[in-house]
Amino acid sequence: MTMQRAQLWLGTLVEIAASGSSQSGLSAAINRAFARVASIHTAMGFHDAASELSQINRSAARDWVPLSDDMARVLAAVCEFAAASNGVFDPSIAPWLVASGQLPHHDGCANHANPDWRAIDLDGDRVRFTQPLLLDLGGIAKGYAVDAALAVLHDAGLTSARVNAGGDLARFGGVAAPVRVRHPLYPTQMLQLADLQTGAVATSAGYYQNGASPLRHPRSGAELCRHDSISVFAPDCMTADALTKIVAAEPACAPALLVRYQAQALRLAVENDTLALTICDGSGWREIFNEVTA
Repeated sequence: MTMQRAQLWLGTLVEIAASGSSQSGLSAAINRAFARVASIHTAMGFHDAASELSQINRSAARDWVPLSDDMARVLAAVCEFAAASNGVFDPSIAPWLVASGQLPHHDGCANHANPDWRAIDLDGDRVRFTQPLLLDLGGIAKGYAVDAALAVLHDAGLTSARVNAGGDLARFGGVAAPVRVRHPLYPTQMLQLADLQTGAVATSAGYYQNGASPLRHPRSGAELCRHDSISVFAPDCMTADALTKIVAAEPACAPALLVRYQAQALRLAVENDTLALTICDGSGWREIFNEVTA
């Protein structure tokens, strides 16, 4: 028996599909999975001035702020990816997105702070900022929520399950299913990249956004993924999502990090009227195919 539902969370449509032996068991497991997503949304939402993240943004530059278990795990991952990429992954670029109108201005927060992830002082279940900062957990929180929801479904003993949150996808069991992304020139057209049975994939792309891309290089502020998409396949969705930002910003550093996290990256891009798909792993970047689009 298979069941599929969708709800709006994390600024996108979250879809959960699962298979199991009973309708009541499936329904209960999916309800619990959505409840996990909702709790992470409530804690880590930037738009909500009352969220745990907003409380951190208001107070951590003055004193230590206690953290929930979920927030402590995500901030630990944030610091790990930032350190591993030498700051190419940096959640403190939120002031740029506030300035462009892509994120809201909250009173009492450092809306004009200079980005610098090194000012995050994390001590287990508490955090402080050594200088004013404004964090946006955005994609990495979405990846974490997908992983958390899938864990609920796995622990329920279901035979297969899939959680998809706007380009962040994780699944287990069943037969392999196609992973599709939008065409860079024709965003309503989907292109198949690969098949996925167990594991996760996340895609970052800005070419179908209205206005400026929310993806920025943490050092220059330059928009990323305006004419391409980066998809990363990894064991978990939080890792996959974080790596998409690193690969997009600094492709040259991708091979070493992809090996470290047992991941692969695919870049779909249009250059000089040619649609090209390239793959990156520990051996570097190589082209899979290209075709003339004009």
